[in-house]
Amino acid sequence: MALNLDTVIESVTVYPERALVTRRGAATLETAGEHTLRISGLPQTVLRDSLRATGTGPAGTRILGIEQVAEIHPAPPEEDARRLRDEIARLRREIALISERQGIIEQQRDWLRALGLQSARLAARGILGESARPEDAGAAFTYAAGESERLAAAKLELETRREELQREQAARERELAELGNRQRPDRIAADVRIETPAGGRVEVRLAYLVYGASWQPRYDARVDTTAFTVRLTQQALVSQRTGEDWRGVALALSTAQPAAAVTLPDEPDPWYVDVVHPAAPPPAMGAVMARRAMRAPMAASSASDGEVHAYRAYDTIDVEEEMAVAGAEVERSGVAQVYRLPGGTDVPSDGQPHTLGTGEDDLPCRFEYAAMPSVAPGAHLRALAANTTGRVLLPGALHVFHAGAEGDEYVGATRLDLTAENADLKLYLGVDDNVTVKRELVERDTDRGSLLQAGIRRITIGYRVTLGNRTSSPQRVILKDRLPVPRNEKVKLKVLDIRPQPTERTRLDQLTWETQLAPNEVRRVEWRFVVESPGDLTLTGLP
Repeated sequence: MALNLDTVIESVTVYPERALVTRRGAATLETAGEHTLRISGLPQTVLRDSLRATGTGPAGTRILGIEQVAEIHPAPPEEDARRLRDEIARLRREIALISERQGIIEQQRDWLRALGLQSARLAARGILGESARPEDAGAAFTYAAGESERLAAAKLELETRREELQREQAARERELAELGNRQRPDRIAADVRIETPAGGRVEVRLAYLVYGASWQPRYDARVDTTAFTVRLTQQALVSQRTGEDWRGVALALSTAQPAAAVTLPDEPDPWYVDVVHPAAPPPAMGAVMARRAMRAPMAASSASDGEVHAYRAYDTIDVEEEMAVAGAEVERSGVAQVYRLPGGTDVPSDGQPHTLGTGEDDLPCRFEYAAMPSVAPGAHLRALAANTTGRVLLPGALHVFHAGAEGDEYVGATRLDLTAENADLKLYLGVDDNVTVKRELVERDTDRGSLLQAGIRRITIGYRVTLGNRTSSPQRVILKDRLPVPRNEKVKLKVLDIRPQPTERTRLDQLTWETQLAPNEVRRVEWRFVVESPGDLTLTGLP
């Protein structure tokens, strides 16, 4: 008979597409011999054949094996459904209480209207009979108006609160419905068979992989143009819908991808180059049906073999194991980085992203302006910082802020690419109007060619870019532009003049000028070129 072993989740390692969960439980065995310890309530998302057991016990205790068995429950054992039902009931009670208060306010307004009518009649009679003064009626009307405004404001406030509660109730009801749709009451249990030479206390740790968990990095970059620093805050968005809540667990985030563990052949397959052979004529319909009939049993056999092979493939998976922003201890495990978060962490099984801090670093940076007027107008201020965090920065969403005396100013969102240690990190801070960039088409002349020129058409084009520095300090400006690249052998490009010569020119005629502009300095960059082509050839891509 199996002895039920109560366990708690003590640690979780989250990978990009799954998680490794470790449970721990202890029991006291009265007698020696073989015992079966049953660990119940495992979710259906457990990866098949991923169960692993370790433990401690009296000297000589051995783990004989571990088996995965199914459990049938009449209802999901999770507390999520109960929590949601309690929350919905609370919201309903609060909405009902607001309805009662609204009813009381309506009664008060009815009473106030009746009081106003009665007071108006009495005041009119008193004034006509000279037993009352008009001032007395004014005081009554002032009181009635003030009470009416107060009751109207209270009604509006209650109606607003009622709508908020109704929206919240609808959201909780949708969440409960989704919980019922995605969770099956059936669960998984693990039977750990052990043999002990004597009675005593045994402790078992059960580890297993589960689907439905993932994490991704997110960054906040606060750029200080006065201190020439970038404060890079790294966070992790952890979400899981595994069917079990993680409460107070030792959480680790790994960049390893167990599903991507593959083996390479000793040699790549040969690379053949062949000529195109004409397609064979389609076979007669009778022959096609006959071949299908012959292949059907073979396909069924190969499909079953494939299922067995896929089942066994799981056996090959080898899983290894401020107000600053809370930092994580970073370590390397093979080719992967592992972030171990301090303390205990809660991650409920709700599928929502939960933000956890993993580190904060101050990076020295320098500033420059990037101008690409053929693509976007203006000079874009950017910060260049070296990744001196001591770790690789993974791809993720990046939110950029401009630090100032009055607080941080949000610049915008972009995406951080994979950045190795000590590699440059580029952060764009928006267009600065104090550095001007103006691109002009200053020449456009077409010579259609004569008979003596063999009908060759020549189009002369000239551009000018004017850079200006209106700031009070020297500024480094990187200007990028381009020349046209012919994609037809009959089209030729001849460069007439480029002033000044670019700092870099690629094989695809992409041009880069690196300049240093003094305060109030204006500098021009000009280039001219000729595009030659037959006169009867229609060109595209030119201004």
